[in-house]
Amino acid sequence: MPSLLGQLTAPIRVAGTAASALLSVGSDLAEQALRSNATARAISDAEKRVSAFRRERKIGKGTLRATHLSAFRGFVGDRQAHVRVRVLEEPVIPDAAELLTDPAILRSNLRRFVPLAFPGVTLHLMFRDARVQSVSDRHGYATAHIPTGRIKPGWHEFHCVTEPDDLDELPTIANGEFLVPDPKAPFAVISDIDDTVLRTGLTEGFVAVRNTLLQTTNTRRAVPGMASLYATIARGKDSLPEPAFFYLSTGPWNLYTMLTEFLETRAFPKGVLFLTDWGPQERYVMRSGREHKRLTLNRIFGIYPRTHFVLIGDSGQNDPLVYTEIAKSHPKRIAAIIILDVGDHMADRAEELKTMQTDLLAEGLPFYFVEDAADAARVMTELNLLDDDAYSEVAAALLREKHA
Repeated sequence: MPSLLGQLTAPIRVAGTAASALLSVGSDLAEQALRSNATARAISDAEKRVSAFRRERKIGKGTLRATHLSAFRGFVGDRQAHVRVRVLEEPVIPDAAELLTDPAILRSNLRRFVPLAFPGVTLHLMFRDARVQSVSDRHGYATAHIPTGRIKPGWHEFHCVTEPDDLDELPTIANGEFLVPDPKAPFAVISDIDDTVLRTGLTEGFVAVRNTLLQTTNTRRAVPGMASLYATIARGKDSLPEPAFFYLSTGPWNLYTMLTEFLETRAFPKGVLFLTDWGPQERYVMRSGREHKRLTLNRIFGIYPRTHFVLIGDSGQNDPLVYTEIAKSHPKRIAAIIILDVGDHMADRAEELKTMQTDLLAEGLPFYFVEDAADAARVMTELNLLDDDAYSEVAAALLREKHA
């Protein structure tokens, strides 16, 4: 086992030793140090050298695997599909039999964090007659804005193909999807993932590491009752169109496949995911989670200026603060802010949020700190956002899942 861990985590140790040490401090000072230009440049340069070394070594040994192309779900605004793809080496994931043992699961999950990215790859992205070109960056990511014209609400497919440098090499092809929100929907939903819909234990230190590295999609637990709550939100009321769902997390894009599989397996509504790149940049070693959420919220609100939003998060991270900031900037566009209590181990935090709710409601902002999914359904029903059957359905589902 030590040799396996050494092979898998060597790139992380070389490129991110300073980042890991500082993160363990968990203070504002550590975050400032991580984001300092000098530290960022040093670790960014180290990461570049490690990636180049790995690639040249694999080419020299003839072990470089084929190109793999991942197309993430995108969304449409201003008649453009905003999409994101990634080019990297074909991953090697253990088969179903291997995943029955913890070492195999650990190996599989660690590999999500150390893929060999392919920078500088030219990509062609297409939707119907529209075609745009993009180039992958140093971490293998590429973004594109594909003209769509006027198209109906719902999910649409786009296509992506690599342009090989070698004429003898075949291009790699991937299909992706993007969402056109229905303008007649009463609101859209922006939901946190970690400890809001997926039990990760981010507020409990090692629990988060254990859940990330030692569990598969099928063994990860949903927050009780939340899938039922989201199903009633998607169902809506008065025959209005289904709202669009945007899932926001500070987790890395490496976990995209696991998260989409989890949401589908646990019957959460299909939605667009906004994750982050954990790789070092020249301006910062690791992006601030709060800043990632703040920028993403502002982007969504800007792209859909006529849309009202329900914001759902938990008490464990930055959701209350970040959601309140956006609500104060756009008070007339907030249908509800729902903050879920993450548990008794944060009792002091709960008291702060109860006071925060009282103050914000007095200001006219619909901010609600709720005990669980059923309490959230009760609040949203009282706000006329859900139908009359929603509360009883969510309460019944919550009871079943707590005793399962």
